[in-house]
Amino acid sequence: MRGLLARSALAAPVLAALALSAPPARADGPRARAAAADPWFGDDKARHFCASIALAGGGYALGSFATNDVRHRLAVGAAVALGAGLAKEAFDAAGYGTPSVRDLVWDVLGTSAGLGLSLWFDLGATPIQF
Repeated sequence: MRGLLARSALAAPVLAALALSAPPARADGPRARAAAADPWFGDDKARHFCASIALAGGGYALGSFATNDVRHRLAVGAAVALGAGLAKEAFDAAGYGTPSVRDLVWDVLGTSAGLGLSLWFDLGATPIQF
């Protein structure tokens, strides 16, 4: 069975948060108030990042049951994680929350980290053929 560790990618350790810098906003405008209400770093952003890691790893693992092609596995993992992130933001935009582009940025970062970990585990578990 190829990629045994990829199937357990949901238990992968969480990477350290990536440093992002936002351009400084004016202290008196509406962008300053919005930036203060939605910071780049916070509990919400960590949840988006970790959930995207888990969903991307789980999607990669599900893709491994369907195909042996790594590109297709990566596509399934990305579709699952980014689809969930976009659906969550669409739900927020429908009036059930506060939509945020910054949440989507953390979803993309978490998806990238989850796919990278899954691929790393998968290639590490694959025996070398001579």
